[in-house]
Formats: sequence, C-alpha cells, structure tokens
Amino acid sequence: MHQPTREKKQTSHRFYQGVSDLNTRRASDLEWVPFGLTEKLETLTTAVIESQREAPSQNTRLVSKLMKWSKQLEYIRLAVDKITHDLQPEVQNALGLIIEETELFQIIMFQPSTKNLFLEIKAHYLAESELPLTERQMEFLISTSELSRVIALVGDGAISMAVLHQLWSPESDEVGTMTERRAGVVSNENLARVCDRWNLYEHRIHFDPPTPTKSEIEHIKGTLVEAVYGIIYIERGLDGVKDSIRHLKMASNDVD
Repeated sequence: MHQPTREKKQTSHRFYQGVSDLNTRRASDLEWVPFGLTEKLETLTTAVIESQREAPSQNTRLVSKLMKWSKQLEYIRLAVDKITHDLQPEVQNALGLIIEETELFQIIMFQPSTKNLFLEIKAHYLAESELPLTERQMEFLISTSELSRVIALVGDGAISMAVLHQLWSPESDEVGTMTERRAGVVSNENLARVCDRWNLYEHRIHFDPPTPTKSEIEHIKGTLVEAVYGIIYIERGLDGVKDSIRHLKMASNDVD
C-alpha cells in the first residue's frame, strides 16, 4: 500500500495532535495501488470533447451521444473534486483522523448507475478508433462502482467485528442482550443516521432516478458508511475501526 510521505505524516500529526493515537497506522493486510482516477477522467473527458468537435454535424445521433457523455464526465469530475475538497475534510473532522488514500474515498462514492457510461464509451471507441485509455484502465473505470461495493463489504465485516469486541461479555446470560445491541448498531437505519451527519448521500456519484424508496435510500446510506469504515480498515486495520466505532454507537444511543 502507498506509504504517506514524512512531511504528510508530520502535518497530520500536528493537525490532529489531540487524537494522535488515531493517527498511528496499524494497516490491515489489504493493499491499495493508486490508479490515478482524476487524471484518467480528465484524459477521457478531453478525448470525448475532441471527438465531439470532429464529429460530422449531420450525424446528429453521434453528436448528441458525445455531448451526453461529455456532460456526464464533467459532472463526475466536478463531483470528485467536491468529494476531495469539501466532503473528505468534513468526514475526517467527524472521525478525528486522516484518510490518507483520497482516491479510495472518491471511489466509494461511485454508484452502479455510472457503469453504463464507461461501457458505452469503451464500445464506441473500440468500434470507431483507438481507446483514449488502455483497455485495462477502461475496465477499471467500468468496475469502479463494483470496487466501491467491495470496500463496503470489507467495512461491513470490520464493523461487525469491532462492535462485537466492544459489546463482548463473558457472562452467558448477557448473550441475548449483546446480539440485540449489535443489531441496533449495524442496522441500515442506524448507519443511515450516521450517513446524514456526514453528508455522504448528497455527494454520491450517480445517474439514478430521483425517486428511490425509503428502504432503498437507507440501504444506499448504510453502504456508504460501511465503505468509509472499509477504508479505515484498509489503512488502520481492525484497531482503527474499533477506535472509530463509537460514532455508530452514539447514533444508536440517540434513539434508545
């Protein structure tokens, strides 16, 4: 996994001096190799805009398709920029720690509805000319939302283990209470409350219809929070998740 520079470590330590114990890297065995998401999106956007300029004006179908893609790519680039400069600092302040892999934080905001855009662009350039990116790079963009779900799956497992560590009791007569309390902490309803506090839902990158059901919204919100904890696990291991699990417990206590 990419290691932060000495300067970055020192800056993080000074900024969060009051919670220096949370800044100690206790990484898991999971590794992340940066892909260069923002650069690849910029390259792809430039290529689509250039294709739009060169497209014959009488081919209205092609021009319309390229225009739609360029607008969608620009929306994604602006959303990624807001996630990096607005949302990530807000979530870091709430957690009291630094998320070092900014690209992972960008990726977890991609929703499944973004996949078709990259599939369509890849199919077009394979049929008409050369891909503006390598095929492997295009496949990464296509699978970004799936990677987001994998990170959330990591977070889901890490949250469950961290909560059990917090609630564990050797007394057999407390097992039923422990199970009930765990369910309250890890429920989508509780995770959705945390999502609202961190403003994750409003920053997701998607092309979804505007009217999801309440249960669908809670599921999306819960998955976003799980993905944040997935990043914490990747960067800091289970100890890091255990240190941060209090935010889920506090949200659960708010309705007890």
